[in-house]
Amino acid sequence: MNKVTKKILAFNSNRNAEIVKIKYGFISQDVFRFYRGTCHLFYEDLAKKVRWKDDTKCCITGDLHLENFGTYKGDNRVVYFDMNDFDEALMAPATWEISRLLTSVYLAGHILQFSEKLAEELCHIYTTAYINVLENGKPIVIEKETATGLLEFFLERVQHRQQKEFIRSRIEKKNGHWKIIVDKEKTLPCMTDEKEKVAVALNDWLKKHLPGKKLQVQDVCYRIAGTGSVGIERYAALVYEKAKNRFHLVDIKEAAPSSLLPYSVYKQPAWQTEADRVVTLQKMVQHVSPAFLHTIYFGNKSFVVKELQPTQDRMDLALCKGKKNNLSDILVTMAEVTASGQLRSGGRQGSSITDDLLHFAANCEAWKKPLLQYAKKYAKQVVADYNSYKKDFEKGLVVKPAREAKTS
Repeated sequence: MNKVTKKILAFNSNRNAEIVKIKYGFISQDVFRFYRGTCHLFYEDLAKKVRWKDDTKCCITGDLHLENFGTYKGDNRVVYFDMNDFDEALMAPATWEISRLLTSVYLAGHILQFSEKLAEELCHIYTTAYINVLENGKPIVIEKETATGLLEFFLERVQHRQQKEFIRSRIEKKNGHWKIIVDKEKTLPCMTDEKEKVAVALNDWLKKHLPGKKLQVQDVCYRIAGTGSVGIERYAALVYEKAKNRFHLVDIKEAAPSSLLPYSVYKQPAWQTEADRVVTLQKMVQHVSPAFLHTIYFGNKSFVVKELQPTQDRMDLALCKGKKNNLSDILVTMAEVTASGQLRSGGRQGSSITDDLLHFAANCEAWKKPLLQYAKKYAKQVVADYNSYKKDFEKGLVVKPAREAKTS
């Protein structure tokens, strides 16, 4: 077994032993999904190889790649396009965030079959747009009324989706009670005591914070979504709102420590729980956060709760295949979103203020070229790591019990 595989198994060793096998299968599918599921490898390597100066301290998502952008409805029911995964969020240099996104552009080329030359061009487009927003010193809000092309398609798809129809497609009536459909792929059954544990914690929060809505949990199941987080505790809950006679679907996700933390160059704020870290940084970075976003605590673990968003609402690389204009346009928007989030959260929790970010942008020649070079080079390392891991996976080494794997 190669060292990359050993690192992956060690990182995931404290997760649900059966569920994490699903993750191991996911990251064997292609190099981009491998990259999505191995954020810890990226930062372990980045911390050793940074060759540029960056004194910024920013609120970053920590796992920025092309598919961690998407559309969602905020608490105000308006549709937004923004960064949408804050599991790894932390205070870190701005270029840590950018380097992960740029590397993902090169890796997307392997999936969408575009050349390294085009990937290089797209990375320049992204960094130029990112710097332009910082130089302006003002966050941009992505709105449906001004969106065009692929972005307009994303926003309109969510705007026109009827929440009632979406929920009805995910639930069924059994023995006179509405239940979440368990399809054994995206949803798995829960033990009765586990359901009760989740329902009690969520009901307590709903009664305390939204008493007028008369919300009550009707059903709970285990949820499989994403890649990097597969194997940690994650649930979907069906909630009934008596006041308006309607249902809501809620995502409840365990918050694990950020994989950046061992490599962070900054002392982090004293978060009460990991879920507080995720929710606080998400609210600081996003213009408007998803509905129901909050934290709950049960079973000695903290969880992030938010309205369940369909997986199709995230950025879908397949829509860009063979369409250079789609790629370049959406990368400009992604750059604007990234820079805007850093500006919006500037000065919070000790992060860099706008003047610091203006200085960082003005001196971009000190970091832009080495950063672009790093992303191009590191993408090749990811491909090599993926090929090594895939060989072990195909040999059956990855899903063996730890005792057997160790002797192989």
